[in-house]
Amino acid sequence: MFWVYLILAFPVYYGLRYLWELIPVGNIKKRAVFISGCDTGFGRLLALKCTENGIPTFAGCYTKQGEENLKGDAKGFPGRLVTFPLDITKDESVEEAAKYVKKNLASDEMLWAVVNNAGVFSCYGPDAWTGIQDYKDAFEINCIGHIRCVHVRSRVSVPCGAPYAASKYAAEAWMDAIRQELRPYGIICCILEPEAFKTNLVDENAMIQRVNKAWSKLSEETKIAYGEDYKDYFVMKWNSFFHKTATPHLHYVVDNYYHAITAKFPRYRYRCGWLALCFYIPLTYLPTGLQDYIFNKAAGKVNLPDDLRNKTD
Repeated sequence: MFWVYLILAFPVYYGLRYLWELIPVGNIKKRAVFISGCDTGFGRLLALKCTENGIPTFAGCYTKQGEENLKGDAKGFPGRLVTFPLDITKDESVEEAAKYVKKNLASDEMLWAVVNNAGVFSCYGPDAWTGIQDYKDAFEINCIGHIRCVHVRSRVSVPCGAPYAASKYAAEAWMDAIRQELRPYGIICCILEPEAFKTNLVDENAMIQRVNKAWSKLSEETKIAYGEDYKDYFVMKWNSFFHKTATPHLHYVVDNYYHAITAKFPRYRYRCGWLALCFYIPLTYLPTGLQDYIFNKAAGKVNLPDDLRNKTD
C-alpha cells in the first residue's frame, strides 16, 4: 500500500502545485520591477510584457540605442516604462541606477522584483584558446555583476564553453546561498535554468567573430598544434549544433520570468524549454562518465587537432 500511496502522491502534488501557482499577487500595478540587460533578447521582451500588463518597469540598458528602441516599442502600453543606462560591471553605474530607481518610484509604488537578466555568452573554443582575462570578463558579467545588482545560471557544462559555464555555476551557487539567507525577510529568490535559445548571444556571425578573436591571440605554437582546419571545423560544428538545438521560442523564458514576478507562490527553480526538462536536467542526475558518453554521441564525429591527428596517422 505504501507504494500505491507514493505513486498517487505525485499527480496529487503536481495538480495542487498547478492550482496554487495560478494565484497572482495582489495590486500588481503598484509593484515595480527592475530588469537588467534590456537592450535585446529576454530582458527586452520581459520589459515589454510587464509594461503591456500595467506593471511599472525600470529597464536597465547598456546602450542609448537600446533605451530608445525599447521606449518606442512600449509606446501606448498602460504600464510605466522607465529606462536608464546600466553597466553591471561597474559599481558606480549600479549605484547610480539604484538611486535613480529609488528617486523615480511613485509614492504609492514599491520595488517588488529584481530580475538579473544581463549576461554574456563567452565561448571562444577549446580551453587552450581561452585566457584568464576571458574568465574574468565572463565572471564579471554573469556572476559578479548579478551580485553587484543585488548587493544592492547553469546546470550542465558543454565542451568549449568553460568561461560561460563556470560563471553560471558560480551565480547559481550564490543564489542557492542567498535564497536561504533572505527567506526570513520574506524575499523569494528564483533561478531560471534555460536550454539554448536563439538570441543575439548565439548569433552565427557573433560566434565566428568570438572564435577568430580568440584565435588571433594564440601563440604560433598553439595555432600549429590545433591547425586552421580544426578552428574552422569547430565554428561550423558549434553553429550547426545551436542551429539544430536552440529554440526560437523566447517566450518560454519570458513567461517564467513573468510568473516569478507575478505569482503569489513562485517556484524556486524554473526549467525553461522542453529540451531542458527532458534532456539537460535529467542528464545531471546520471553518472559523470555516462554524461560524457551521451555528449560525445550527440556531438557526432569530431575532428582532432593537428597534433593529435598526426600522432594517430
